[in-house]
Amino acid sequence: SWNVGGISSPVKRAKILQALQRQQALIACLQETRLSRTEHLKLKTKWVGNVYQSPASHGKGGVAVLIHKNFPGQARLLHHDNMGRYVLLEVTLHSMVFLLLAVYAPNQYNHAFFSALVSACSGYVGKQVLLLGDLNVVHDPSLDCSGRAA
Repeated sequence: SWNVGGISSPVKRAKILQALQRQQALIACLQETRLSRTEHLKLKTKWVGNVYQSPASHGKGGVAVLIHKNFPGQARLLHHDNMGRYVLLEVTLHSMVFLLLAVYAPNQYNHAFFSALVSACSGYVGKQVLLLGDLNVVHDPSLDCSGRAA
């Protein structure tokens, strides 16, 4: 999982995709892509078989899950929001089925966002969930570099 801080630049996008390829990533979750629905198609490269995405809203947010062409399982999109905040997939790998939830949470606590996230997952009670992403939380407020009070 990687908060890429925007990847509109072809050079930055290429460097990130090359880094993921060098790491032999089978699944990569990107947050804060800041890409539109059509721009997310630029993430489909020689090694990326599928891109599941929640496009950026007004140039903010954006979540993408990249699945390698040689991924030995299957992934199926279950849900995504329209604000560039999360993608929910069902992944089957070696007869194991689990949910993959890729999240880019708002910088400030937003009850409506987390309620919508819980609601999107509520139909899958009992399934194993792999939660990846940037939840924008700090375990120790004294370590918060944002300059905001916790």
